[in-house]
Amino acid sequence: MYVKEKGRITNKEYQELVNTTKKTASRDLVDLVEKDVFDQVGTTGKGTYYLLKETKGT
Repeated sequence: MYVKEKGRITNKEYQELVNTTKKTASRDLVDLVEKDVFDQVGTTGKGTYYLLKETKGT
């Protein structure tokens, strides 16, 4: 998984990996944050990235 290898992912990187639009990438990433898969660092725009959510016991 890209995020495990790189440590984080940006909206732009996600767009390129899954060949989608900025709007769809944003929607997907917000959904993953809401599902407790990712933590969002930053609010919006440049500099915002996503980290895998820490799980208990790791």
